[in-house]
Amino acid sequence: MSQIRIYTDEDVDVVVAEVLKLRGFQASTTVGHNKLGRPDLDQLRYAGSIRAVILTHNVQDYPRIHGEFIARGESHAGIIVAKQVSVGEIVRRFLRLAAALSAEDMENRLEYLSNW
Repeated sequence: MSQIRIYTDEDVDVVVAEVLKLRGFQASTTVGHNKLGRPDLDQLRYAGSIRAVILTHNVQDYPRIHGEFIARGESHAGIIVAKQVSVGEIVRRFLRLAAALSAEDMENRLEYLSNW
């Protein structure tokens, strides 16, 4: 079982990825990959291409996109939807999630960080 890699969309503070890197995770951002302004579908597909779970605050669109992917038989590396709370709270909850789930567990999965 491999560790979850994270790709944050442009709504997530880049500091989240930096803190996760300090904690030993592979974490990257839309800024770092020069993907600012790209549509959500493109972001999710790109995250999958780099084998990363996307971390987003976009609770309105990503659950729908997840359902559409599954209905079409498409796959993705995983989606984590987080409320806009402090960086510390996001990191704490992500660490709990990552302690319980592997990258393989996250495949085609939608997780709400508030559950962790």
